[in-house]
Order: sequence, then structure tokens, then C-alpha cells
Amino acid sequence: MSRIFRKTLLVIVLVFGVSANATALLSAWLLHRHLTDEYVTKGRAIAMAIAAASPDALVAGDAASVQAMIDEFLHIDGVGYVFVVDRMGRVTAHTFMPVMPRSVPVVTVGHAQGLSVDDAVIPEHGKFIQVTAPILAGEAGQVSVGMDKAGIWRVMREAVIRQEALMLVIFAVAVVIFYALVRGIARPLTALAGYAVKIRDHDFSAAPPPAGDDEVGVLARAMASMADQLAVQVTGLKQAVASTTLELKDSLAHIQAIIDNLVDGLLVVDDEGRITLLNPALLAMFDLTGADPTGRNVRDAFPAVLAALAAAARRESGLCADEVRLAGGGTGKAVATPFTLPGEARAATILLVRDITVEKEVDRMKTEFISTVSHELRTPLTSVLGFAKIIRRKFVDLVTPALDTGNPKLARGVEQIRDNLDIIVSEGERLTELVDDVLDIAKMESGRCEWDMKPVHLADVIDHAVKTAAPLAARKGLSLTSRIDPDLPAVPGDRDRLVQVLLNLIGNAIKFTETGSIVLEAAIQAGDIRVAVRDTGTGIAAADLERIFEKFKQAGDTLTEKPKGTGLGLPICRQIVERHGGRIWAESTPGQGSAFIFILPVLDGTVTADACPLPLYALPPRDANSRRVLVVDDDAAVRRYLETILTEAGYAVATASGGGEALRLAALWQPECITMDLHMPGMDGRETIRQLRADDATRNIPVMVVTVASSRERAQSGADAVMVKPVDEEALLAAVKNLLEGPGEDDVRPCLVYAADGGRRLSRRFLMCPGDVTAVAHEAHLWQAVERGFVGTVFVPASLGHDLDLARLSAFPGVCVIIIPD
Repeated sequence: MSRIFRKTLLVIVLVFGVSANATALLSAWLLHRHLTDEYVTKGRAIAMAIAAASPDALVAGDAASVQAMIDEFLHIDGVGYVFVVDRMGRVTAHTFMPVMPRSVPVVTVGHAQGLSVDDAVIPEHGKFIQVTAPILAGEAGQVSVGMDKAGIWRVMREAVIRQEALMLVIFAVAVVIFYALVRGIARPLTALAGYAVKIRDHDFSAAPPPAGDDEVGVLARAMASMADQLAVQVTGLKQAVASTTLELKDSLAHIQAIIDNLVDGLLVVDDEGRITLLNPALLAMFDLTGADPTGRNVRDAFPAVLAALAAAARRESGLCADEVRLAGGGTGKAVATPFTLPGEARAATILLVRDITVEKEVDRMKTEFISTVSHELRTPLTSVLGFAKIIRRKFVDLVTPALDTGNPKLARGVEQIRDNLDIIVSEGERLTELVDDVLDIAKMESGRCEWDMKPVHLADVIDHAVKTAAPLAARKGLSLTSRIDPDLPAVPGDRDRLVQVLLNLIGNAIKFTETGSIVLEAAIQAGDIRVAVRDTGTGIAAADLERIFEKFKQAGDTLTEKPKGTGLGLPICRQIVERHGGRIWAESTPGQGSAFIFILPVLDGTVTADACPLPLYALPPRDANSRRVLVVDDDAAVRRYLETILTEAGYAVATASGGGEALRLAALWQPECITMDLHMPGMDGRETIRQLRADDATRNIPVMVVTVASSRERAQSGADAVMVKPVDEEALLAAVKNLLEGPGEDDVRPCLVYAADGGRRLSRRFLMCPGDVTAVAHEAHLWQAVERGFVGTVFVPASLGHDLDLARLSAFPGVCVIIIPD
């Protein structure tokens, strides 16, 4: 049996069943009405016949005649019972056996009412239609005839059964006829469906089923034609797919060969951080040759910096770069770029890792070379510049007044010599600035630059820079103003370095602006502080906006135009700003001016002093004539020694045996100078100095470290000066006096400065030697000086003290070594 026939048969059964039952119900209803009317008519006729024939017997009181009469009617089909009631309401005769049930309704009707038709329900007898008729208009009584409804239902049941049987016969005949018709239609359709299945399975060699001229035949011929066309197209597609697959395999093999032979390491991770692709070079960089970390999380297989870099690239939707430590101590440069797979919503990140160990070493050598050359240049340059200034001063003060200025030729010569000396001094100062810039950027790139990071208010920095640069702007007739948000928060930074950035930017603006104004702006933007230096100068071409931040690069053509500067100012600015966690860039419209903008993150929080109550100590009384010095050392003998020296020199001295005690004494007693040992139990000297600097009440107290710690520890201590144990009494007192008061007129102790620039850039707070000052630029010259019997104080910058044998130097008689910040 075909599926079409089953579906159609189901529909026919449903339709036919509903129709047959509806017809049967309608016929039964109509038949019920007809039979009910017929029973009512028959009951009426019987009642009227009895009413007409029984008056005489009732009047005569002949109940037997009445009983015989009604018994005759009981044999009529449909009659259930008959009873007669006299005029007094008494039942005279009835057909119930043996007695008439009390539940039989006795209806009284009169002449005006005529016949009465009622439904009667008699238990144990059934349901009836009771027809009541008056006898002699009710004067002689009344007769009631009960027509049994069971006869109606019996007739209806027989009629419905006959009708349903007829409908079933008709349905069976219809199904047979329909089956023959459907079979004739379904057979070609079934064959056509099988043919379609073969075409679906790419069996284009199958023969189409035989077809006639009807619609099925047309469909069969159309499918055969379509199969032929599909066969041609599928064959062509198979050939194209085979060719494309071959090309794709070749391409994939080519790409895989490139990936496998890349010198740089390649790593691809999905959006969940799982590794999906990598190359052998990457495995070799991290000593994982032979391993296959594909599918693992990147943080489980490689250094955490790669996982952090991939996450940062996805988060910022841009390129991110960082350095990563390679196996064997090498250094790699990792660059991460996020991307989305074409046609897919999945995101991934590609990381390229390049081994820059050699480049880093070359860069280190270059930095050292530049630093060494700069140091070598600074010493003779200092002498040349110094002698040029002396010659200029002597010429102006001594030679010029002694000359005959009335001689025009001599006057011109004097003026020319003065101008030439000014040029020598000016160019010497410019070369000095160049050397300083080279040393600055070399230190920053090598990581040797020291940063004094603390909360800084940019409003003060900008005000200082504007006041410093105002004379330069005034000489060119330029207006230099500032617009500063009054509610600027503090930023963490090195104040001197930030001043250097602003002075560089303002200096550039003054150089390249002939007329107009220069404006400094500072305001809060998106949680950061945005600082801009705007000018009305010549402007910068768009192609040069990024290039000017490279070393020794300037805007314009430096071959045809005279360079204005060294090309190091902006790279130094970028190094300083980025070291502060910000970024710097330039915006410009040629002919209208430029703006150099940088942003700095604001300070996350503030450092407050410990608010716990301080215990009372036995402190020396405050004497207006005595300066207060706090001695901090865990060695009681050293404390006593230093206390004795300082007390005999007239200082008020308090002592502390540890860092915590020193902090409490400093807050309570407010000393004017502190000597500090570095190696102490509990809180060491370095942490103590850090906390002193963090407290507003003690941050400005000068601290001198007196220790035997290593040079690196001394350099990182954060102190204002360092003396190496054993301490020379005269040098200690001179150092304390210099920290508190500056040098006195009787302080003629000779000083030896070991610095490549002769100590020119060392802070004058620590290097105050009214006596004989000797500068040496090389370590060999330093040893020659002390071996020849130098007696006095040797000042060594922290950056040079790392590689110097300080213990040997301190062992020379009469030599005191003081380590000072660069």
C-alpha cells in the first residue's frame, strides 16, 4: 500500500465517518420527531374514542364495561396503559396489573382545555407520553392513554442500524474503487520517486521510468532532462574540486614550509587562550623542541608574558609588544595582533617572537660607546669652555680698558675678538648641551637613569617652566602664557624630568616660531592629565609628525636646511613621558602652528604618615644654638663613637638602634640631619629612608648613609650622601656641616671629584668644597692621585661607584669617601 493511498484513505475515513455520523444523527432526530407526533396522534385518537364510547357506562356505574373497553385498546402497538377517572376523581378502570401505581399522574382537564399531552415517568414501567381527554366535557370524568416511548427508541435504533450498515457497504465499495484509481496514479509516481532518489545519490546512469502524455509523464521527462544537465555539471564540479584541492594542498604545504622555516617564532591562540598553531622556531626559543603544546593554554606552555600580551591585544583591539626572556638567558621581542577569522565570529591572536639577543647586545655596546665618547668629549670641552669664559672675562675687564679705543681699526679688532669669544662660548655651551642630551638618552635606554618618583603637582612644574623660558620668549617678542585647570590632581613623577620635558617643548616652540604666541594648557581628560604646548610657528608636515620623535631626526630637509638643535630633545621627552606611564604625540597644520601633547596618569592614592601615638623618649633639650643630628645604627659602639664626635663638635645628638625607633624619633624630635646604617635587623636603612621620604614632616631632612654595604646597595638607598666605614672624623664633620649649612670659610679640606664631567652636573648641595677641588675623569687618574698622597674627601657618583674598589680607596690614610647621587 503506497503512502499516498494511506494518507488519502485516512482523509476519506475521517470525512466519511463524520458525514455518516452526522447523517445518522440528523435522521434519528427527524425520525424521533415523526414517531413522537405519530404516538401523540394515536394516543389522542384512542382517548377520544374511549371518551366517546364510555359516557353511558360511567353514568350507569358499569365499571366492567369500561374495563372491557379499555382492555381492547391495550393491544394497539405503542399503547402502554389506559385508565378512566369518574367525575369524582376516582379511577374507575385501568390496565395496570394488579394495581395502578401511585406515581401515575392524574391530570384533570375541562371543556375549555380540550386534550392534554404530558410526559410521564413511572418507575418500573418506563417513560410514557400521556394523552388525557375529557368525557362529556369533564362532567362524566376523563380518560388517559399512556403511549410507551420505548417503542419510539426501538424503531429509531433499528432505523439507525440499517442506515449505518448501508453506509458501510457504500464506504467499502468506494474504498475499492478509490484503491484502483490511486494505484493507477501512484505506480508511476512511485517509480518517479525512486528515480529522483537515484539522482540525489548521484546515480545519473539510471533509466527514467516509462511515461505517458499526462502530467506525470511531463514530470518524468523534465526530471530526465534535469538529470542529464546535473550529470554534466557535477562532473565539471568534481574536476574543479579535485583541481582546487590539489592547489590548496600545494598552497598549504607552501605556507607550512614558510611557517616551519621562519626564523621568528610564530604562535596563534584562540579567544580562550588555547594554542592553535606554532612553529619549530618558537619551540626552539623556549627549549621545547619535540614537544607539542597545541591545544594547551598558552600560560601553561610558555612564559606568562605571552599570555598577558595576547590578552592585552584582545582587550585593546590593537598591536601590543613586550620583551620576553628566552631559554638560555636570551631576550625576545614579542608582538601580538588580534584578528577575526573571515566569515566567522571567532577571534584569535597571532604572536611573533623575534630573538633580539644580539640586537640588545649591540644596542648595549652602542650605548656604552656613546656614553664613553660623551664622557671623553666632556672633559676637554669643559676645559675649552672654561678657559674661553676666563679669556673673555679677562679681555673685557683687563685688556679692553687698556687699549686706545680712539683707533677705529683697533676698536673694530676689539669688537671682532669679543664677538669671536662669544661665539666660542656659545658653541661650547651648545656642544655641552649635546653631550648632556646624548648621556641622558644613553642612560634612559640602558636603564641606568635614576628617577626620583614622588607626588608632583603639574601646576607648579608648568609655572616653573614658564618662568624659566619667559626670557627666551621675550627676546624673540613672543607671548608665553599658560592655561591650567585649578583642580589638577597630583601625578607620580620625577619633578626635574618633567620640567626637562616642558623646557624642551617650549624651547622647540620658541625656535620655530617667529611671531605670535606660545600657550601651555593642562586639564583633566578621561581620568588622566593632558598637557599641550601650542605655538603659531611654521608647522610640521604630516609625514614628519612621528619621525621627529626618533633620535637625530628633525622636521624638514636637514641636508638643505640648517638644523636647529641636536635632534635628541623629543626622543628624550618621549622616553621620560613613557617612563611616567604616559604617551606623547604631535599635531600640526603647516603654516598655522603645532601642538605637542602628552598625557600622564594621575596619582592613585596618597601616602600618609603613621597616625599611632609616639612613645616618649629621653631626648636632648632643644637648644637654639645647637643643630640636631639623629644617629641611627644597630651597633652600640658605632652609635657611641658618632655621638661623641658630633657632641664635641657642638651638635645636639639623639641615637636610635633601629628603623622603627628612628622613624618615631624623627617625627617627634625633628632632627636637621640623620646618619643612617643600611644593614640593621628588622626595618633596614633603605626602608627607613623610604618611609622618611614618604612623610611630609620628615621628607626634607638630609640623610647621610654611613655603612659598609655594597656600592649597589648604597646607590639604591635613596640617601643624600654616603660615607664608607671606617669613617674619618674630619670628613664626617665636614659632610654633616655641608648638609646642614654649606661650607664655611675655614673649611679648606681638599676635595677630589671622580666624574667624567669634572663634577659640573653634580648637585651643589653635596659637593661644596671651598678648598682645592681636583676633578679626574678616569679611574686610573683617581688611583694616581691618592697614591701620590692626596689627603681629603673623595666624591664619587653612585653610577661610577658600582665598579670601583671602595674598600681599597677608603684604606688610604686621610682619605674619606663620600658617595653622592648623580
